[in-house]
Amino acid sequence: MVEQQLRIRRYTAYGLLAVCLVTIVLVWSGVDFVLRPLAVLVFVLTAPGWALISYVNVRHLSVTWVSAVGISLAITLIVAQVLVLTRFWHPEAAVVVLAFVTAFPLAHHVLRSRPALLPSTGEGR
Repeated sequence: MVEQQLRIRRYTAYGLLAVCLVTIVLVWSGVDFVLRPLAVLVFVLTAPGWALISYVNVRHLSVTWVSAVGISLAITLIVAQVLVLTRFWHPEAAVVVLAFVTAFPLAHHVLRSRPALLPSTGEGR
């Protein structure tokens, strides 16, 4: 059971890391691609919150995702409020920085959820 949860966490972290990288490339390049708003929306709604909530041991996957969306929205609103208050209104830069910062805990989730190598017993197989 624990192995399955770690596998789900690893695959989810891989997927969200890909969403982060796609978001960075699409926003940074400035191209008006049809999937750009969708990629940014998926990133903003899921990745920052999932990267944080996955450090908490939540037993139900649905609670993890609901919490991830709520935390992601809160983080995004805080970033937007900081942009407004500082009069530094550059949402593209904010999305790229947020995606770059979010990629670090996601990469940590990938590394920490890898299956452990079994120690060698010295016996032939």
